[in-house]
Amino acid sequence: MALPPDTAPDRSNWTLWLIILVVVGIAGAAGLMYVLTTRSTLVLRTTPSDVTVEVDGEIAGVTTDSSMAISVSAGDVQVRLRREGYVTEELVVPVRRGEVVEIEQVMRPPGMVYVRGGRFRMGADDGAFSERPAHDVALKPYYMDLTEVTVRGYREYASNYASSFAGGDMPATNIAWSEADAFCKSIGKRLPTEAEWERACAGPSGMNYAYGDTFDPDKGRSGVALKDGPAPVGSFSEQDARAQDLTGNVWEWCSDWYGRDYYRDSPVQDPKGSETGERHVLRGGAWFSNASFSNCTHRPGNIRSERDPSFGFRCVKDLN
Repeated sequence: MALPPDTAPDRSNWTLWLIILVVVGIAGAAGLMYVLTTRSTLVLRTTPSDVTVEVDGEIAGVTTDSSMAISVSAGDVQVRLRREGYVTEELVVPVRRGEVVEIEQVMRPPGMVYVRGGRFRMGADDGAFSERPAHDVALKPYYMDLTEVTVRGYREYASNYASSFAGGDMPATNIAWSEADAFCKSIGKRLPTEAEWERACAGPSGMNYAYGDTFDPDKGRSGVALKDGPAPVGSFSEQDARAQDLTGNVWEWCSDWYGRDYYRDSPVQDPKGSETGERHVLRGGAWFSNASFSNCTHRPGNIRSERDPSFGFRCVKDLN
């Protein structure tokens, strides 16, 4: 027997709900498929190349001179870069779904920092005669030793070296320029040019000291008595170029011959100092230096000694 008209099922409502459920199901499936299949991309460049790349614990390949593209899932991607002779770098890279993230990584030799180089203002118009005029200098990027060469490190090269200060972590001092130059070359490095040294100390913003614009003996070994001596290397925090002890501790040899008038006609690109001279450049001040002598731009022209307990050095290395 047929149901009364007012009790019959409303087939149009069932059809509408069925359509809605189908649409929702299709949309959900499409969303899930998007989540599962839409990947992100890391575009990686390293200096130097030939670096082994691990992504989330799996080897993804080796970098070349051009960029390397790696497909990854969204999220915090764990990247590990390793090459023999360089510090292993471990990065956490946040990546959104479908995003392309570019990474440029400079690998660092052990015990060295990377200095970007570029263009900076060298010298000081209000400084001593030898610091004038302030002028633009452009440098290629380079590596610099994190700290001054230590007594321990120098004794590996010259076992009979007699240190002026006790302790393997003290800066190696009483070193003549020729000895410092020979040491750096023996390990595939070189002494920094005066411009490279100042760029690392002052940074691209032209700070007065490696830690800032205000002289502060609490941030570098400066302004203490002559009898107090230097501090072990690395006693103060990393400074502008991530190097340590660029302000104070011991004077540091540079590769350049000292020229009092050199700034008046020095080249813009990678200046290397006067062609000849009577003595080489020292920079940075020592533990007993005042604010003026500790300034990043200071060029002492009156130091004629070949060696001294306050003369030390650090090395640099080209990127190649």
